[in-house]
Amino acid sequence: MKTDIKKNKNGSMLVLVIVATGLFLVLLLGAITLSLLQQKLNKQKVASAQALHIAEAGVNYYRWVLYHNHEEYCNDETCQIGPDYGPYGPYPYMDSAGESITGYYELYITPPPLNGSTIVNIKSIGWSANYPNIKRSIEVNCGISSWSTYSTLANAFIRFGAGTEVWGPIHSNGGIRFDGLAHNVISSSEYKYNDPDHTGGDEYGVHTHIHAGGTYDTDELCDEAAPPCDPSPNDYSDVFMAGREFPVNVVSFNLLDSYASEVYSKATSSGIVFDGAPTGTADADSEAVFWDCATNGNSCDSGFHITLKTDNTFDIRGVTSLRSDCSGSPSNSINTEDATIRNYAIPTNGIIFIKHTIWVDGQIDNNGRVSIIAFKEPFVGGNADININNDILYSHYDGTETIGLIAQRDINVGLYSENDLRIDAALLAKTGRIGRDYYGGCANSSRDTITVYGSLATNQRYGFAWTDGTGYTNRNLIYDNNLTFAPPPHYPTTGEYTFISWKEE
Repeated sequence: MKTDIKKNKNGSMLVLVIVATGLFLVLLLGAITLSLLQQKLNKQKVASAQALHIAEAGVNYYRWVLYHNHEEYCNDETCQIGPDYGPYGPYPYMDSAGESITGYYELYITPPPLNGSTIVNIKSIGWSANYPNIKRSIEVNCGISSWSTYSTLANAFIRFGAGTEVWGPIHSNGGIRFDGLAHNVISSSEYKYNDPDHTGGDEYGVHTHIHAGGTYDTDELCDEAAPPCDPSPNDYSDVFMAGREFPVNVVSFNLLDSYASEVYSKATSSGIVFDGAPTGTADADSEAVFWDCATNGNSCDSGFHITLKTDNTFDIRGVTSLRSDCSGSPSNSINTEDATIRNYAIPTNGIIFIKHTIWVDGQIDNNGRVSIIAFKEPFVGGNADININNDILYSHYDGTETIGLIAQRDINVGLYSENDLRIDAALLAKTGRIGRDYYGGCANSSRDTITVYGSLATNQRYGFAWTDGTGYTNRNLIYDNNLTFAPPPHYPTTGEYTFISWKEE
Protein backbone atom coordinates (compact mmCIF):
# COMPACT_ATOMS: atom_id res chain seq x y z
CA MET A 1 0.00 0.00 0.00
CA LYS A 2 2.81 2.42 0.85
CA THR A 3 4.54 1.61 -2.43
CA ASP A 4 1.39 2.39 -4.47
CA ILE A 5 0.99 5.77 -2.81
CA LYS A 6 4.56 6.70 -3.61
CA LYS A 7 4.10 5.79 -7.26
CA ASN A 8 0.96 7.88 -7.40
CA LYS A 9 2.84 10.92 -6.04
CA ASN A 10 5.50 10.57 -8.75
CA GLY A 11 2.78 10.68 -11.42
CA SER A 12 1.26 13.87 -10.03
CA MET A 13 4.58 15.69 -10.33
CA LEU A 14 4.80 14.72 -13.99
CA VAL A 15 1.39 16.25 -14.61
CA LEU A 16 2.47 19.48 -12.94
CA VAL A 17 5.61 19.59 -15.08
CA ILE A 18 3.62 19.02 -18.26
CA VAL A 19 1.08 21.70 -17.33
CA ALA A 20 3.78 24.19 -16.42
CA THR A 21 5.66 23.41 -19.63
CA GLY A 22 2.47 23.87 -21.64
CA LEU A 23 1.76 27.23 -20.02
CA PHE A 24 5.33 28.33 -20.68
CA LEU A 25 5.08 27.29 -24.31
CA VAL A 26 1.76 29.13 -24.68
CA LEU A 27 3.26 32.27 -23.15
CA LEU A 28 6.39 31.91 -25.28
CA LEU A 29 4.33 31.44 -28.43
CA GLY A 30 2.18 34.43 -27.53
CA ALA A 31 5.26 36.54 -26.92
CA ILE A 32 6.75 35.46 -30.23
CA THR A 33 3.46 36.12 -32.02
CA LEU A 34 3.15 39.53 -30.35
CA SER A 35 6.73 40.35 -31.24
CA LEU A 36 6.19 39.34 -34.86
CA LEU A 37 2.96 41.36 -34.99
CA GLN A 38 4.71 44.37 -33.48
CA GLN A 39 7.52 44.00 -36.01
CA LYS A 40 4.96 43.85 -38.81
CA LEU A 41 3.17 46.93 -37.48
CA ASN A 42 6.47 48.77 -37.20
CA LYS A 43 7.31 47.89 -40.79
CA GLN A 44 3.87 49.07 -41.88
CA LYS A 45 4.38 52.31 -39.97
CA VAL A 46 7.73 52.76 -41.69
CA ALA A 47 6.09 51.97 -45.04
CA SER A 48 3.34 54.48 -44.30
CA ALA A 49 5.89 57.16 -43.45
CA GLN A 50 7.84 56.30 -46.59
CA ALA A 51 4.65 56.52 -48.65
CA LEU A 52 4.04 60.02 -47.29
CA HIS A 53 7.59 61.10 -48.17
CA ILE A 54 7.24 59.61 -51.66
CA ALA A 55 3.92 61.42 -52.18
CA GLU A 56 5.58 64.65 -51.05
CA ALA A 57 8.42 64.00 -53.48
CA GLY A 58 5.82 63.79 -56.26
CA VAL A 59 4.40 67.19 -55.28
CA ASN A 60 7.86 68.77 -55.19
CA TYR A 61 8.75 67.20 -58.51
CA TYR A 62 5.75 68.75 -60.20
CA ARG A 63 6.42 72.14 -58.68
CA TRP A 64 9.83 71.82 -60.36
CA VAL A 65 8.06 71.06 -63.68
CA LEU A 66 5.95 74.22 -63.30
CA TYR A 67 9.09 76.21 -62.48
CA HIS A 68 10.45 75.38 -65.94
CA ASN A 69 7.13 75.59 -67.79
CA HIS A 70 4.37 77.61 -66.16
CA GLU A 71 1.69 76.05 -68.35
CA GLU A 72 2.64 72.37 -68.38
CA TYR A 73 -0.26 70.56 -66.74
CA CYS A 74 0.15 67.02 -68.17
CA ASN A 75 3.81 66.16 -67.45
CA ASP A 76 4.47 65.94 -71.21
CA GLU A 77 1.97 63.08 -71.51
CA THR A 78 -1.45 62.80 -73.12
CA CYS A 79 -3.61 65.14 -71.07
CA GLN A 80 -6.22 63.46 -68.87
CA ILE A 81 -9.59 65.19 -68.73
CA GLY A 82 -11.52 65.99 -65.55
CA PRO A 83 -12.87 65.44 -63.06
CA ASP A 84 -9.73 63.57 -61.89
CA TYR A 85 -7.15 65.00 -64.34
CA GLY A 86 -5.04 61.90 -63.95
CA PRO A 87 -3.47 59.64 -63.03
CA TYR A 88 -0.09 60.38 -64.59
CA GLY A 89 2.35 57.64 -63.78
CA PRO A 90 3.10 55.68 -61.70
CA TYR A 91 6.62 57.05 -61.62
CA PRO A 92 9.48 55.30 -59.79
CA TYR A 93 11.03 56.86 -56.73
CA MET A 94 14.73 55.99 -56.37
CA ASP A 95 16.86 55.78 -53.26
CA SER A 96 19.32 58.56 -52.48
CA ALA A 97 22.06 56.80 -54.44
CA GLY A 98 19.77 56.35 -57.43
CA GLU A 99 20.53 52.64 -57.53
CA SER A 100 17.21 51.01 -56.68
CA ILE A 101 13.51 51.76 -56.74
CA THR A 102 12.10 52.26 -53.25
CA GLY A 103 8.59 53.30 -54.23
CA TYR A 104 6.19 54.86 -56.73
CA TYR A 105 3.86 57.85 -56.99
CA GLU A 106 0.95 58.88 -59.21
CA LEU A 107 0.02 62.48 -60.04
CA TYR A 108 -3.31 64.20 -60.62
CA ILE A 109 -2.85 67.72 -62.06
CA THR A 110 -5.88 70.03 -62.17
CA PRO A 111 -5.03 73.08 -64.34
CA PRO A 112 -6.39 76.54 -63.54
CA PRO A 113 -9.62 77.60 -65.26
CA LEU A 114 -9.09 78.77 -68.82
CA ASN A 115 -10.08 82.31 -67.91
CA GLY A 116 -9.51 82.09 -64.18
CA SER A 117 -6.75 82.08 -61.61
CA THR A 118 -3.13 80.91 -61.75
CA ILE A 119 -3.77 78.21 -59.12
CA VAL A 120 -2.82 74.63 -60.03
CA ASN A 121 -4.01 71.73 -57.89
CA ILE A 122 -1.49 68.89 -57.51
CA LYS A 123 -2.46 65.57 -55.93
CA SER A 124 0.23 62.95 -55.38
CA ILE A 125 -0.36 59.36 -54.17
CA GLY A 126 2.75 57.52 -52.99
CA TRP A 127 3.61 54.01 -51.79
CA SER A 128 6.72 51.97 -51.06
CA ALA A 129 7.79 49.11 -53.30
CA ASN A 130 7.55 46.53 -50.45
CA TYR A 131 4.05 47.58 -49.31
CA PRO A 132 2.10 48.63 -52.41
CA ASN A 133 -1.22 48.49 -50.55
CA ILE A 134 -0.20 51.15 -48.03
CA LYS A 135 -0.73 54.47 -49.80
CA ARG A 136 -0.62 58.08 -48.65
CA SER A 137 -1.98 61.09 -50.53
CA ILE A 138 -0.97 64.75 -50.48
CA GLU A 139 -2.92 67.53 -52.18
CA VAL A 140 -1.56 71.05 -52.62
CA ASN A 141 -2.55 74.25 -54.34
CA CYS A 142 0.26 76.07 -56.14
CA GLY A 143 -0.02 79.61 -57.43
CA ILE A 144 2.21 82.10 -59.19
CA SER A 145 1.86 85.77 -58.35
CA SER A 146 0.79 88.11 -61.13
CA TRP A 147 1.70 91.71 -61.78
CA SER A 148 -1.61 92.54 -60.14
CA THR A 149 -0.09 91.31 -56.86
CA TYR A 150 1.03 94.91 -56.33
CA SER A 151 -1.34 97.71 -55.53
CA THR A 152 1.06 99.86 -57.54
CA LEU A 153 4.04 98.66 -59.61
CA ALA A 154 6.20 101.25 -61.35
CA ASN A 155 9.32 101.37 -63.46
CA ALA A 156 10.10 104.97 -62.47
CA PHE A 157 10.25 107.30 -59.49
CA ILE A 158 6.83 107.70 -57.89
CA ARG A 159 5.46 109.92 -55.16
CA PHE A 160 2.47 109.43 -52.88
CA GLY A 161 1.27 112.63 -51.25
CA ALA A 162 -0.02 113.31 -47.77
CA GLY A 163 -3.49 111.88 -47.21
CA THR A 164 -2.85 108.83 -49.40
CA GLU A 165 -3.79 105.55 -47.70
CA VAL A 166 -2.74 102.30 -49.39
CA TRP A 167 -3.52 98.72 -48.34
CA GLY A 168 -1.71 96.68 -50.98
CA PRO A 169 2.05 96.27 -51.54
CA ILE A 170 3.84 98.95 -53.60
CA HIS A 171 7.04 98.50 -55.59
CA SER A 172 9.08 100.73 -57.87
CA ASN A 173 12.24 100.01 -59.79
CA GLY A 174 13.03 103.65 -59.06
CA GLY A 175 12.72 105.55 -55.82
CA ILE A 176 9.56 106.10 -53.79
CA ARG A 177 8.61 109.11 -51.72
CA PHE A 178 5.68 108.13 -49.56
CA ASP A 179 4.00 110.72 -47.35
CA GLY A 180 0.77 108.86 -46.64
CA LEU A 181 -0.09 105.72 -44.67
CA ALA A 182 0.96 102.28 -45.95
CA HIS A 183 -0.65 99.14 -44.50
CA ASN A 184 1.59 96.84 -46.57
CA VAL A 185 5.27 96.70 -47.54
CA ILE A 186 6.70 99.53 -49.68
CA SER A 187 9.77 98.43 -51.67
CA SER A 188 12.24 99.92 -54.13
CA SER A 189 15.05 98.53 -56.26
CA GLU A 190 17.13 101.61 -55.40
CA TYR A 191 19.17 101.95 -52.23
CA LYS A 192 19.32 105.71 -52.60
CA TYR A 193 18.36 108.28 -55.24
CA ASN A 194 18.04 112.00 -55.84
CA ASP A 195 14.37 112.95 -55.52
CA PRO A 196 13.54 115.06 -58.62
CA ASP A 197 10.72 116.86 -56.81
CA HIS A 198 13.08 118.94 -54.65
CA THR A 199 16.70 119.94 -54.28
CA GLY A 200 19.13 118.36 -51.87
CA GLY A 201 21.23 115.25 -51.51
CA ASP A 202 20.36 111.62 -52.10
CA GLU A 203 17.67 109.95 -50.00
CA TYR A 204 16.71 106.37 -49.25
CA GLY A 205 15.09 104.36 -52.03
CA VAL A 206 11.91 104.43 -49.93
CA HIS A 207 11.58 107.52 -47.78
CA THR A 208 9.06 109.93 -46.33
CA HIS A 209 8.98 113.65 -45.61
CA ILE A 210 5.95 113.53 -43.33
CA HIS A 211 5.63 111.53 -40.14
CA ALA A 212 5.16 111.96 -36.41
CA GLY A 213 2.65 114.74 -36.85
CA GLY A 214 4.07 116.14 -40.06
CA THR A 215 7.67 116.85 -39.07
CA TYR A 216 10.66 116.28 -41.34
CA ASP A 217 13.53 114.15 -40.11
CA THR A 218 17.01 114.81 -41.52
CA ASP A 219 17.90 111.18 -40.79
CA GLU A 220 16.05 110.49 -44.04
CA LEU A 221 18.87 112.18 -45.98
CA CYS A 222 21.64 109.88 -47.13
CA ASP A 223 25.30 110.75 -46.97
CA GLU A 224 26.79 111.27 -50.44
CA ALA A 225 29.36 108.62 -49.62
CA ALA A 226 28.86 105.00 -50.63
CA PRO A 227 26.04 103.20 -48.81
CA PRO A 228 25.04 102.51 -46.19
CA CYS A 229 24.11 106.12 -45.50
CA ASP A 230 22.74 105.25 -42.09
CA PRO A 231 23.23 101.72 -40.72
CA SER A 232 19.88 101.82 -38.92
CA PRO A 233 17.20 103.85 -40.72
CA ASN A 234 14.22 104.83 -38.61
CA ASP A 235 11.15 102.59 -38.72
CA TYR A 236 8.59 105.38 -39.11
CA SER A 237 5.84 102.91 -38.30
CA ASP A 238 3.33 105.76 -38.37
CA VAL A 239 3.91 105.81 -42.16
CA PHE A 240 5.25 102.34 -43.03
CA MET A 241 3.03 100.12 -40.89
CA ALA A 242 4.38 96.90 -42.47
CA GLY A 243 7.87 98.24 -43.09
CA ARG A 244 9.89 99.30 -46.12
CA GLU A 245 12.43 97.30 -48.11
CA PHE A 246 15.30 98.59 -50.27
CA PRO A 247 17.06 97.63 -52.37
CA VAL A 248 15.16 94.61 -53.74
CA ASN A 249 15.15 92.87 -57.13
CA VAL A 250 13.94 94.71 -60.24
CA VAL A 251 10.60 93.71 -61.77
CA SER A 252 11.55 94.02 -65.44
CA PHE A 253 9.03 95.60 -67.81
CA ASN A 254 11.08 94.09 -70.65
CA LEU A 255 9.42 90.76 -69.81
CA LEU A 256 6.28 92.19 -71.40
CA ASP A 257 7.91 92.12 -74.85
CA SER A 258 7.33 88.38 -75.13
CA TYR A 259 4.05 88.55 -73.24
CA ALA A 260 2.27 90.35 -76.10
CA SER A 261 3.12 87.58 -78.56
CA GLU A 262 2.12 84.86 -76.11
CA VAL A 263 -1.26 86.37 -75.27
CA TYR A 264 -1.91 87.13 -78.96
CA SER A 265 -1.41 83.42 -79.72
CA LYS A 266 -4.02 82.58 -77.07
CA ALA A 267 -6.38 85.18 -78.56
CA THR A 268 -6.20 83.52 -81.98
CA SER A 269 -6.90 80.05 -80.53
CA SER A 270 -9.85 80.60 -78.20
CA GLY A 271 -10.09 84.39 -77.80
CA ILE A 272 -11.07 87.10 -80.26
CA VAL A 273 -9.01 89.57 -82.33
CA PHE A 274 -10.04 92.88 -83.94
CA ASP A 275 -7.99 94.60 -86.64
CA GLY A 276 -9.14 97.48 -88.85
CA ALA A 277 -6.23 97.34 -91.31
CA PRO A 278 -6.92 97.12 -95.06
CA THR A 279 -8.04 93.82 -96.54
CA GLY A 280 -4.98 91.82 -97.53
CA THR A 281 -2.88 93.22 -94.71
CA ALA A 282 -5.37 92.84 -91.85
CA ASP A 283 -4.86 89.97 -89.42
CA ALA A 284 -6.33 86.85 -90.99
CA ASP A 285 -7.43 85.64 -87.57
CA SER A 286 -9.34 88.85 -86.79
CA GLU A 287 -13.02 89.59 -87.31
CA ALA A 288 -13.27 90.22 -91.06
CA VAL A 289 -16.26 92.55 -90.71
CA PHE A 290 -13.91 95.25 -89.38
CA TRP A 291 -11.25 94.98 -92.08
CA ASP A 292 -10.60 98.33 -93.81
CA CYS A 293 -12.36 100.34 -91.07
CA ALA A 294 -9.14 101.94 -89.78
CA THR A 295 -8.19 103.49 -93.12
CA ASN A 296 -8.32 107.27 -93.32
CA GLY A 297 -11.82 108.62 -92.74
CA ASN A 298 -13.41 105.21 -92.25
CA SER A 299 -15.59 103.87 -89.41
CA CYS A 300 -12.82 103.02 -86.90
CA ASP A 301 -10.16 105.44 -88.08
CA SER A 302 -9.54 106.64 -84.50
CA GLY A 303 -10.00 103.27 -82.77
CA PHE A 304 -12.67 101.09 -81.18
CA HIS A 305 -15.16 101.65 -78.36
CA ILE A 306 -15.88 98.59 -76.17
CA THR A 307 -18.77 98.51 -73.71
CA LEU A 308 -18.85 95.55 -71.32
CA LYS A 309 -22.28 94.14 -70.46
CA THR A 310 -23.70 92.17 -67.54
CA ASP A 311 -24.67 89.16 -69.68
CA ASN A 312 -21.02 88.20 -70.40
CA THR A 313 -21.05 89.96 -73.77
CA PHE A 314 -19.63 93.24 -75.03
CA ASP A 315 -20.59 95.82 -77.63
CA ILE A 316 -17.97 97.14 -80.04
CA ARG A 317 -18.17 100.01 -82.52
CA GLY A 318 -15.71 102.13 -84.44
CA VAL A 319 -14.60 105.59 -83.29
CA THR A 320 -14.68 107.95 -86.27
CA SER A 321 -13.34 111.19 -84.74
CA LEU A 322 -12.03 112.70 -81.48
CA ARG A 323 -12.66 115.96 -79.65
CA SER A 324 -10.10 118.72 -80.13
CA ASP A 325 -6.86 118.93 -78.20
CA CYS A 326 -6.67 121.41 -75.34
CA SER A 327 -3.78 123.07 -73.54
CA GLY A 328 -1.37 121.20 -75.78
CA SER A 329 -2.69 117.78 -74.77
CA PRO A 330 -4.88 115.35 -76.72
CA SER A 331 -8.42 115.14 -75.36
CA ASN A 332 -8.43 111.32 -75.49
CA SER A 333 -12.21 111.69 -75.79
CA ILE A 334 -14.66 110.46 -78.43
CA ASN A 335 -16.39 112.98 -80.71
CA THR A 336 -18.24 110.72 -83.16
CA GLU A 337 -18.77 106.97 -83.49
CA ASP A 338 -19.96 104.50 -86.07
CA ALA A 339 -23.72 104.01 -85.86
CA THR A 340 -23.37 100.23 -86.16
CA ILE A 341 -22.90 98.41 -82.86
CA ARG A 342 -21.92 94.75 -82.91
CA ASN A 343 -22.27 92.43 -79.94
CA TYR A 344 -19.97 89.50 -79.10
CA ALA A 345 -19.77 87.00 -76.27
CA ILE A 346 -16.71 87.31 -74.04
CA PRO A 347 -14.57 84.45 -75.42
CA THR A 348 -13.85 81.19 -73.65
CA ASN A 349 -10.38 82.18 -72.47
CA GLY A 350 -11.43 85.76 -71.68
CA ILE A 351 -9.01 87.46 -74.13
CA ILE A 352 -10.08 90.38 -76.33
CA PHE A 353 -7.11 91.52 -78.42
CA ILE A 354 -7.43 94.80 -80.37
CA LYS A 355 -4.77 96.04 -82.77
CA HIS A 356 -5.73 99.69 -82.27
CA THR A 357 -6.36 102.34 -79.63
CA ILE A 358 -9.54 101.68 -77.66
CA TRP A 359 -12.06 103.24 -75.26
CA VAL A 360 -13.53 100.98 -72.56
CA ASP A 361 -16.53 101.32 -70.24
CA GLY A 362 -19.46 99.25 -68.94
CA GLN A 363 -20.14 96.63 -66.29
CA ILE A 364 -19.66 92.86 -65.94
CA ASP A 365 -21.63 90.27 -63.97
CA ASN A 366 -22.27 86.51 -63.87
CA ASN A 367 -18.68 85.58 -62.95
CA GLY A 368 -17.37 87.59 -65.89
CA ARG A 369 -13.59 87.48 -66.34
CA VAL A 370 -11.96 89.34 -69.21
CA SER A 371 -8.63 90.81 -70.31
CA ILE A 372 -8.67 93.53 -72.96
CA ILE A 373 -5.33 94.07 -74.69
CA ALA A 374 -4.55 96.98 -77.02
CA PHE A 375 -1.39 96.35 -79.08
CA LYS A 376 -0.56 97.55 -82.59
CA GLU A 377 1.97 95.97 -84.91
CA PRO A 378 4.84 95.81 -84.22
CA PHE A 379 4.17 94.52 -80.72
CA VAL A 380 7.54 95.92 -79.63
CA GLY A 381 7.48 99.59 -80.54
CA GLY A 382 3.77 100.17 -81.29
CA ASN A 383 1.70 102.90 -79.64
CA ALA A 384 -1.83 101.64 -78.92
CA ASP A 385 -3.53 103.30 -75.92
CA ILE A 386 -6.49 102.50 -73.70
CA ASN A 387 -8.77 105.42 -72.77
CA ILE A 388 -11.24 105.46 -69.88
CA ASN A 389 -13.75 108.28 -69.53
CA ASN A 390 -16.76 106.45 -68.04
CA ASP A 391 -17.20 103.93 -65.25
CA ILE A 392 -15.92 100.35 -65.54
CA LEU A 393 -17.66 98.29 -62.88
CA TYR A 394 -17.95 94.88 -61.24
CA SER A 395 -21.33 93.70 -60.00
CA HIS A 396 -19.74 91.76 -57.12
CA TYR A 397 -16.52 92.30 -55.20
CA ASP A 398 -15.73 88.74 -54.11
CA GLY A 399 -13.13 87.85 -56.75
CA THR A 400 -15.59 86.10 -59.09
CA GLU A 401 -15.42 89.00 -61.56
CA THR A 402 -12.28 90.63 -62.85
CA ILE A 403 -11.15 92.93 -65.66
CA GLY A 404 -7.63 93.41 -67.01
CA LEU A 405 -6.75 96.39 -69.21
CA ILE A 406 -3.31 96.11 -70.81
CA ALA A 407 -2.09 98.93 -73.04
CA GLN A 408 0.91 98.91 -75.32
CA ARG A 409 1.62 102.53 -74.39
CA ASP A 410 -0.64 104.64 -72.12
CA ILE A 411 -3.83 104.20 -70.13
CA ASN A 412 -5.48 107.62 -70.26
CA VAL A 413 -8.31 109.29 -68.41
CA GLY A 414 -9.49 111.88 -70.94
CA LEU A 415 -10.47 115.52 -70.76
CA TYR A 416 -14.20 114.73 -70.82
CA SER A 417 -14.09 112.03 -68.15
CA GLU A 418 -16.79 111.65 -65.53
CA ASN A 419 -16.62 113.95 -62.53
CA ASP A 420 -16.91 110.93 -60.23
CA LEU A 421 -15.08 108.14 -62.08
CA ARG A 422 -14.72 104.56 -60.87
CA ILE A 423 -12.47 101.96 -62.50
CA ASP A 424 -12.72 98.36 -61.29
CA ALA A 425 -9.79 96.72 -63.06
CA ALA A 426 -6.13 95.73 -63.05
CA LEU A 427 -4.41 98.37 -65.20
CA LEU A 428 -1.07 97.93 -67.00
CA ALA A 429 0.73 100.45 -69.24
CA LYS A 430 3.65 98.68 -70.90
CA THR A 431 5.79 101.55 -72.20
CA GLY A 432 3.86 104.62 -71.07
CA ARG A 433 1.99 105.75 -67.99
CA ILE A 434 -1.38 105.50 -66.29
CA GLY A 435 -2.84 108.93 -65.75
CA ARG A 436 -4.51 112.10 -66.99
CA ASP A 437 -2.84 114.68 -69.22
CA TYR A 438 -2.50 118.31 -68.20
CA TYR A 439 -5.61 120.32 -69.14
CA GLY A 440 -4.98 123.58 -67.29
CA GLY A 441 -7.33 126.32 -68.55
CA CYS A 442 -9.65 123.85 -70.31
CA ALA A 443 -13.27 123.11 -69.49
CA ASN A 444 -13.39 120.02 -67.23
CA SER A 445 -9.73 120.54 -66.31
CA SER A 446 -10.65 119.91 -62.67
CA ARG A 447 -12.60 116.84 -61.66
CA ASP A 448 -13.83 115.66 -58.26
CA THR A 449 -13.08 111.98 -57.46
CA ILE A 450 -11.43 109.02 -59.18
CA THR A 451 -11.51 105.56 -57.59
CA VAL A 452 -9.43 102.67 -58.88
CA TYR A 453 -10.38 99.34 -57.35
CA GLY A 454 -7.77 96.83 -58.46
CA SER A 455 -4.11 97.48 -59.20
CA LEU A 456 -1.81 99.68 -61.30
CA ALA A 457 1.36 98.76 -63.20
CA THR A 458 2.94 101.69 -65.03
CA ASN A 459 6.24 102.06 -66.86
CA GLN A 460 6.40 105.82 -66.40
CA ARG A 461 5.36 107.95 -63.46
CA TYR A 462 1.59 107.82 -63.02
CA GLY A 463 -0.82 110.49 -61.81
CA PHE A 464 -4.37 111.82 -62.03
CA ALA A 465 -3.71 115.32 -60.64
CA TRP A 466 -1.36 118.29 -61.11
CA THR A 467 0.29 120.66 -58.68
CA ASP A 468 -1.85 123.61 -59.86
CA GLY A 469 -4.98 121.85 -58.60
CA THR A 470 -6.21 120.52 -61.94
CA GLY A 471 -7.09 116.89 -62.45
CA TYR A 472 -8.88 114.82 -59.82
CA THR A 473 -9.03 116.36 -56.37
CA ASN A 474 -9.72 113.06 -54.60
CA ARG A 475 -7.84 109.95 -55.65
CA ASN A 476 -8.76 106.62 -54.08
CA LEU A 477 -6.54 103.65 -54.89
CA ILE A 478 -8.11 100.51 -53.42
CA TYR A 479 -6.19 97.28 -53.78
CA ASP A 480 -8.20 94.17 -54.69
CA ASN A 481 -6.67 91.30 -52.69
CA ASN A 482 -8.39 88.77 -54.93
CA LEU A 483 -5.96 89.67 -57.71
CA THR A 484 -2.96 88.01 -56.04
CA PHE A 485 -3.68 84.49 -57.26
CA ALA A 486 -6.87 85.16 -59.26
CA PRO A 487 -5.79 87.88 -61.71
CA PRO A 488 -7.59 88.67 -64.97
CA PRO A 489 -7.27 85.94 -67.61
CA HIS A 490 -3.67 85.39 -68.73
CA TYR A 491 -2.42 88.51 -66.96
CA PRO A 492 1.40 88.79 -66.80
CA THR A 493 2.95 86.89 -63.91
CA THR A 494 6.05 87.46 -61.82
CA GLY A 495 8.16 85.09 -59.73
CA GLU A 496 7.61 81.35 -59.47
CA TYR A 497 4.96 78.92 -58.27
CA THR A 498 4.63 78.79 -54.50
CA PHE A 499 2.59 76.54 -52.20
CA ILE A 500 -0.67 78.13 -51.08
CA SER A 501 -2.16 75.16 -49.22
CA TRP A 502 -1.04 71.66 -48.22
CA LYS A 503 -3.15 68.82 -46.88
CA GLU A 504 -2.96 65.05 -46.49
CA GLU A 505 -5.98 63.01 -47.48
